[in-house]
Amino acid sequence: LVEKFGIDPNNAFAFWDWVGGRYSVCSAVGVLPLSLQYGFSVVEKFLKGASSIDQHFQSTPFEKNIPVLLGLLSVWNVSFLGYPARAILPYSQALEKFAPHIQQVSMESNGK
Repeated sequence: LVEKFGIDPNNAFAFWDWVGGRYSVCSAVGVLPLSLQYGFSVVEKFLKGASSIDQHFQSTPFEKNIPVLLGLLSVWNVSFLGYPARAILPYSQALEKFAPHIQQVSMESNGK
């Protein structure tokens, strides 16, 4: 399929379809391109930040828990205020792919 798309198969990074987290930025597959692009020292800081919010979620009471509050806010906006969607409006051409990325992150966070 890579070749049909116009990419030399020798330049493809293959992995099995059973590999978990294929679309998660924090998975081994997701973090590899980030490491190649930015270097592992930057990616290590990114992963420490992700770990930090995971620890916050696990250890913080719900009334002060940022992910829980954001989730409840989303339910409130959809269910009670009738706002069925969020708008993410990039203010620069460099951010044109930001909205689809955030949509993917949101789906990952909500278990797809």
